Amino acid sequence: MIYKNQKGFSLLEVVISLAVLSVGVLGLVKMQAYMEVKSENALKTLDALYIAESQMEYYQRRANNVSGATGLIPFASMADSTYCLSSTLTSGSIYTLTCDASNLSLSGALRTIDVTVSWADRRGVSQAVSLKTAVSKYSEFD
Repeated sequence: MIYKNQKGFSLLEVVISLAVLSVGVLGLVKMQAYMEVKSENALKTLDALYIAESQMEYYQRRANNVSGATGLIPFASMADSTYCLSSTLTSGSIYTLTCDASNLSLSGALRTIDVTVSWADRRGVSQAVSLKTAVSKYSEFD
């Protein structure tokens, strides 16, 4: 029997509210997993940026042979692959470092430096960070 002054929820109302609540909870779980992936990608991007900046600084610290400094890169041989510091990456590293130092002008006094650090993310999709600059043969201190 149904009375006019009866208070409370019917079974149908409770089932509908549970369905709406479960859809909301599933959305939160999916958002949490999405944020975890984005956080991991951000950390890997920062690590890759640090590696690329280290390589870029190594190229910019170069000096001419006339200064007598050792261990620095002569301008004429900047394009050699031996100056790409991929050896600084650990053997189990997920990162791959590629360097390109090519001539930019006909005079040969300017080189464009392109440093790229790449890795595969959790899904196997290739990601990369790339830094580019130009270095002159002539130093402001000469």
